[in-house]
Amino acid sequence: MLLSHAHRFIYTKTVKTAGTSVEVYFENACVPAGENRISGHYVEETVTSAGIIGYRGADPSGRTWYNHMPAKAIRDLIGCATWDEYYKFCVVRNPFDKMVSLWWFINSKQEHGRENQDFSKIRADFCSWCASHAKFAIDRDKYLIDGRISVDFFIRYEALTDDLDNVCQQIGYPFQPERLGRFKSDSRVIKRPFSDYYDRSAAAAVSAAFDWELDHFCYARPSEA
Repeated sequence: MLLSHAHRFIYTKTVKTAGTSVEVYFENACVPAGENRISGHYVEETVTSAGIIGYRGADPSGRTWYNHMPAKAIRDLIGCATWDEYYKFCVVRNPFDKMVSLWWFINSKQEHGRENQDFSKIRADFCSWCASHAKFAIDRDKYLIDGRISVDFFIRYEALTDDLDNVCQQIGYPFQPERLGRFKSDSRVIKRPFSDYYDRSAAAAVSAAFDWELDHFCYARPSEA
């Protein structure tokens, strides 16, 4: 998460949506002028008169401010007045694509040699995992409070550069798309459309878990094979 007093914005960070890349892009707006940060995957929480950069790492225990903080937790700490005044945004992604990305990310840490497997085996393993883990990536608490939308703008992963430009215009921050890194970029080593991964059971599990996102953002669903 990020908070910038100079540019009066709050960024809430979702899962597997290029969230770290966007976070790093806006970090310099959250530190005193002239203090350019060289950032990476892991950073400690930073609180200055200019703003807040949440801890970025695997275990946020003991930190007040951390990467995937719920919107309500941020609002409760900064107060409703600041929350209401500042421009709030986050990134969203088609849940079906997001689940494929998450599965590959987890597998990249746990297994090797997936790239040498037949895709039918990969698909079967993914569908089995997805049917029981579909709720694992739900993170609407980053943009809903008490069931209501709590941010001002959703950057769509599918239109990342254009929507980033929109945010920069809103907050008065330089738009330099060449600075948008690829932190934790998609770990999938087999580049196939996300719809190829799903059978009916896995698609139904994701549809049930992400019904709000699919309806609100009108995301495409995979054809049920």
